[in-house]
Amino acid sequence: MLQKNKVIGVFSHVDGGKTTLMEAILYKKDVIKEIGNVNKGTTFLDNEPIERRRGITFSSKPVRFNVNQQPYTFIDTPGHMDLTFEMERILQVVDVAIVIVSAMDGVTGYTETIVDLCQEYGIPILMFVNKLDVDTVDLVSLKEELSCFSEKIIPFDTHSLEDNSEFLEEWALLDDDWLSIMVDNREIVMEDKLHFLSTAIMSQTIIPCVFGSALTLIGVNELLELLDMLELPRNENKTPVAQVYKITHDSKGIRHAHAKIISGTFHSKDTIKIRKSEDTLKINELFFPQGNHFIKVDDAKEGDIVTMTGLTSVSPGEFLTSSLVESKDIPLDISFKRDPIFEVQVVPSDVVRFDDMVTSFHLLANEDPMLKLRYKKEVNELYISIVGVIQMEYLKEIFLERFSFSIDFLPPSVLYKETITQSVIGVGHYEPLRHYAEVALLLEPGESGQGIVIKNKCLRENLEINFQQRVLQHIKEKTHLSVLTGSPLTDVTITLLDGLAHYPETKGGDFREATYRAIRHGLMKIKETSQLLEPWYSLKISVPSELVGKVSADVVKMGGTVYPTMTATKEMTTIEASVPVASFIDYPLSFASFTKNKGRLKMTLKGYYPCQNQEELIETLSYHPESDRENTANSIFFKKGKGYDVHWSEVDELKHLSI
Repeated sequence: MLQKNKVIGVFSHVDGGKTTLMEAILYKKDVIKEIGNVNKGTTFLDNEPIERRRGITFSSKPVRFNVNQQPYTFIDTPGHMDLTFEMERILQVVDVAIVIVSAMDGVTGYTETIVDLCQEYGIPILMFVNKLDVDTVDLVSLKEELSCFSEKIIPFDTHSLEDNSEFLEEWALLDDDWLSIMVDNREIVMEDKLHFLSTAIMSQTIIPCVFGSALTLIGVNELLELLDMLELPRNENKTPVAQVYKITHDSKGIRHAHAKIISGTFHSKDTIKIRKSEDTLKINELFFPQGNHFIKVDDAKEGDIVTMTGLTSVSPGEFLTSSLVESKDIPLDISFKRDPIFEVQVVPSDVVRFDDMVTSFHLLANEDPMLKLRYKKEVNELYISIVGVIQMEYLKEIFLERFSFSIDFLPPSVLYKETITQSVIGVGHYEPLRHYAEVALLLEPGESGQGIVIKNKCLRENLEINFQQRVLQHIKEKTHLSVLTGSPLTDVTITLLDGLAHYPETKGGDFREATYRAIRHGLMKIKETSQLLEPWYSLKISVPSELVGKVSADVVKMGGTVYPTMTATKEMTTIEASVPVASFIDYPLSFASFTKNKGRLKMTLKGYYPCQNQEELIETLSYHPESDRENTANSIFFKKGKGYDVHWSEVDELKHLSI
C-alpha cells in the first residue's frame, strides 16, 4: 500500500551544511539538475535576499516531490539559536528529523538544543555527520564525542545491515526486541530486518548516524535509504483535521495558512471551522508549497503539508476541521514551549508615519504569535519581543522588502515578569448604561514556573455556568500585566469565587471587562508586596581544561552560580552553571573569542527568579499603573441614570457581592 507523505525536517547549527545537504538530497531525487552553492547564492531554497547575502537560512521552506509514487516533503529550517522559535513550530509537524553535525565543530550547544526539542516533541532522529571531506577532521575523537553525547547514536553505513555487523550488535544493546532475535540466532529476511529497524528509529530507541559529506555526496545515499525504509503509522480517524503551524503573506498580499493534514481529506472550497470557534471559514485554494513557490491542488490528504488561502482568522498552533465535526473530537491547540526573553524598541529610520509602522508590525505579529507587541500610544513608542539580534536583522530586511521602508532598533533589554507574595481578593464591576457584570477573584501565590493556574469555586445558583465559563476564558485569554513595572503576571493561582449578572442588562463582553478589572484591582491592593522576576539561563559549558578557572570566575562575576559537578574528557571539561540573562547578553561573543571557537556553550531558560535589584529596576522602568487606561483597576458603577468611574481603592466599599 502506498505510504502517506513523509515530512522530514532538516536541522543543524549555523554552518553545519544543512542547505548543502538539502541540495544534495534534491539532486539525488532528481528535483534539481544542478547542485547550488551557498557561498554563491545559487541554492534552491535559500532564495530570500538576506539569505543569499548572509549564507544562512532565516525561514523554513518545504519542498515536495515523489519517488516511485511515494510523496516526500522536506523542510529546510533556520540554524541559528536566535531563530529557535521557527525551528520549534516546524517540529510540531515533522515525522522525522535529520540532525546534522559538522565534523569540524562536533556536538555544539545548538545540537543539544535540537535533540532536546526532538525528545520533547517525540520526533525520531536520523543523524548526519557532515564535512568529513575536510582534512583536519579527527574521526576517532568525533565518534567518541558522539558516543558521550548520547548512547543512542550508532554509526550506520552500507554494511550495517549485514549479518554480524557492529551496527546490529550495538542496536541490540539498546533494543530488547532486537536483542532477543540476536540471542536466539533467528534467521530473519531483509524485509523483516528493515521493519524492526524502522520500529526502533520511530520509537526513538536508537539514532542511526551516517558519516559523510553533502558537498561531495558521500553518505547521502545511505541517509536516503534510511528515510525510504521508515514506516509511518496511519491515522485510523478519517475526520478531516489539520494543524496550522505558520502564517505568511505572498508577494500579492494573499494570506497563506501553512498546515499539516493530520487525518482525513481537505478540498478547495471546503467549509471548515477552528476548534475553539463556532465561526465557519471557507478554503479558497489549496497549494503544495515548493520552496517559495506554490503548486495548486484540488485536495490534500493525511500527511500532506499544504497552504490554504481564505482563512483570515486562524493562528499558528490552532486546529482546523470540517464544520460538521464536534470540537471535542479535535486536539487542543498547541502552545509553544519557549517564549522570547528580550524586548527591543523599534524606531523608523526613514521619514515614515509611525502609525504605518505599527500597522505593519501588527501584520507580522498576526503571522508570528511569538512577536508580541507593546505599543505606548501616548508617547509613540513601539516595543517588540525578540529572541536575539539575528531576528532583528531579519525584521529589518522584511520591512524593507515588504513594506518599502526601513526600521532600526535600540539595544535590547530583558523581559521581566511579576508575581505576588500574598493572597488577595480582587473585584471588578462593570455597569455602564444597559450593561452589568460583577466578578470576585481570589489571587494566590503559586509555585515557581507554574504560570497562571485557574480554578473555579463559584456556585451555579449565584452565577449561571455559561457566565462562569466566560470569566474563566477571559482569565486565560489575556497576558495580564502586573503593577510594579507593567510586566506580565505569572506564577499565580486565580480562583473564581463569585459573580453577578442581571437580565436583560448583561451583554456578551461585560464579564470580560469585569474580569480584567478584578485581576488588576487585586494586584493594586497588594502592590507593595509584589515581586519582580528576572529570567535565568541554565548553562552547560565545555572548554579546554586550562580555561575552566576563567569561565568559572566569569560566571560568578555575572552574579551566577557554578555547580560542583564537572565532567572531563582528555582535552575538554564541562561546567554546569546558572546565571541571570541580563548579565549574560554579550558573553557568547566574548566566549567565542577567547576560546577561539573551541568552546561549546548551551543556554536554556532555567526560569524566572526574584530580582536582587528590584527597587532600582522599578525606578528605571518607571511604570505608572494608574496611568495605564488599557489595564485599569477602576470599576464602572451606575448612579442617577449613568455609569461613572470608581477609583480602585473605593471598589470594595461599593461592590454588590457579599465576599
